[in-house]
Amino acid sequence: MKTLIIALSCFIGFHAFAEFDTNLVREIKTWHKGDAPPTRLLKFPDGKIDMIGECGLRVQGSEVDDYISQVQNADLLAVLIFDSRSQADTIHAAVTQIVTLKGVGYVSRLLTEKRKADPSVLSRSELAVLAELLRSPYVTIQVARIAVEDMPQDKAETVLHQMSKELDAGVAWTNTYRKFSDLHPDLRDRATDPKSTRTLISYLYDSTVSPNGFDIATYRTAVDLPLVHLSDLFRAKRGTHVLRAAGGVYLYHITSYYDNAP
Repeated sequence: MKTLIIALSCFIGFHAFAEFDTNLVREIKTWHKGDAPPTRLLKFPDGKIDMIGECGLRVQGSEVDDYISQVQNADLLAVLIFDSRSQADTIHAAVTQIVTLKGVGYVSRLLTEKRKADPSVLSRSELAVLAELLRSPYVTIQVARIAVEDMPQDKAETVLHQMSKELDAGVAWTNTYRKFSDLHPDLRDRATDPKSTRTLISYLYDSTVSPNGFDIATYRTAVDLPLVHLSDLFRAKRGTHVLRAAGGVYLYHITSYYDNAP
């Protein structure tokens, strides 16, 4: 009974407390270039954040990333990255969002311009680390996979090559993925759960990664990507590629390539 009460409290509590600070959201939406950045984004939180009862769940809107991940203004993100008052979490969240919006090359040019204007900018450890990360090449990729247990590899390769042709012809990834995933539903899963929407083609990855698997948008290793495939992608630098591995057949759609080498 106690477990049930806690579970209900968690469910009710999540919906009761999962709210954003509307004033901060308004500040973000109305910010214009030249304005001072919202102070709460520089140091967040500026007060106690409650957790949901005994659940230990984090309240949505209780971390600065919840707000910065909604920022669509690259100028505001740049201000947050370089403001000396920004906490480390703010810088990391702003770098993640600006890489997602504008790409690694944009961030590299931004940092280069800032260093020319103020060479001391790299005295901030977070920015010194970012400068080192930008020495590596990166590819931005979208990845689909058909697992070996879901389809024989020869058939999976044929399906993903068909998908590749549409991508190479200029069809958007979203439309192409939707079309082919709809063509290959997981009938076994749907037989046991009629509400299941699982397909045999998984949308595995969509981000920016280095040759050793480091994702600069998340500051984590992309553990689902075989390193041997990354070597092939960095040699190719562009295009759509269908590659096999022990876990199945992978489709890689390269949307951009970055290399800061002289």
